[in-house]
Amino acid sequence: MKRLFPLLILCVFALVSLGGCASKSDLVKLPRPAGKLAVAGFTNPVFNWELLAGYLPQEGKPIKKDILQQLDAKMVGVLSKHNVTAFARPAITRQCQEIEVFENLGGRREAAFAYWVKVGQCMSADYILVPQILFWQDLRGMQKADFNIQPASVIIDLFLIDVNNRRIIRRFHYDETQQPLTENMLEAGTFFKRGGKWVTAMQLTDEALETGLMELGL
Repeated sequence: MKRLFPLLILCVFALVSLGGCASKSDLVKLPRPAGKLAVAGFTNPVFNWELLAGYLPQEGKPIKKDILQQLDAKMVGVLSKHNVTAFARPAITRQCQEIEVFENLGGRREAAFAYWVKVGQCMSADYILVPQILFWQDLRGMQKADFNIQPASVIIDLFLIDVNNRRIIRRFHYDETQQPLTENMLEAGTFFKRGGKWVTAMQLTDEALETGLMELGL
């Protein structure tokens, strides 16, 4: 066993190196959209018909309002970090979100899309960024190695909608449940990037927004 341990460590660091290289090369950076951008406040759909795409892992499970407010603040922070400054902030866009209502257009997904287009029009925006949190499970237990723990898990969708042409031009989907290194050696790079410890749902959200906004060109 003692002879195998150095080999195991070597394999882990090799995976870390490969994972780091892959993450940089795989990241797609699209050109930044030109025009007025409105950033919607985070929403937490509790029924599938409220989604723009995909399905909820569990319907009827809302998250706390203060979490949505924290997510809005994180969104603004990451956009500013990426030097995106000329945009209508979630606090302003929420006013239009409260004015506009879902209308029965026959297809429920069609109604959800039409709602966000109307919010963008209300904001006189060329594009509207729509962030949705589909699932939220925070870390329970100690952040150090512990067998009796509930890991953080987050599912987030980011949509960039062309308001004038009424179409979704970009989408980023993030679905992450943290796993211990012993269960998934291929994620060794991510494990060590997180400091080799359990992280919170908010920390997973940091990863989602950092990567997702870059991929959307923001």
